[in-house]
Amino acid sequence: MTSKMTSLDTMNATATKLTAEQEEFVAKAIELGKAQIQQEIASGRIPLTVKTYSALHDYVDANEFGGLCADDGDLPHLFPRATERDAEVFCEAANRVQQALETWLASGMEKASMLISGLLEDALHAACLAVQERLKIDYGDLAGVFFSGKQKEEFAAMFSRYALCEIGMLTTPGDE
Repeated sequence: MTSKMTSLDTMNATATKLTAEQEEFVAKAIELGKAQIQQEIASGRIPLTVKTYSALHDYVDANEFGGLCADDGDLPHLFPRATERDAEVFCEAANRVQQALETWLASGMEKASMLISGLLEDALHAACLAVQERLKIDYGDLAGVFFSGKQKEEFAAMFSRYALCEIGMLTTPGDE
């Protein structure tokens, strides 16, 4: 059985085609959205257990992730929204960004890995700062040398296990 593409199908297929510049914007918006969500998770505004894009709306205005509501930069130039076709192209781009973020949220390990990496650096800096402040040391040269190579790897392994345990405690039975 063969299927024929109707003129409406052709129009819809071409109505949502993005230019190379728009595709590049979408790719950057996805990465920006991930970073913004990660920042909100680290700040505690969004729980790590959120696994869907729509669930983000319970905590923040998720439509702003990825710079999709920016009034400046490339967005107004690349997606002017002056005509109905412009609006359709913008909706296609926004949908691509939001779908990519949905997929990313569902794969919690990448999200957890990024969070743990940031937490690791924060913990190491805080621990070294506490030692330096108590000892009235105003430089961190020794800490930088001490926590490199194997020492840093061992600290990272231990701290990562701890952070994963805490993350595991956040997961509710319905999330698995």
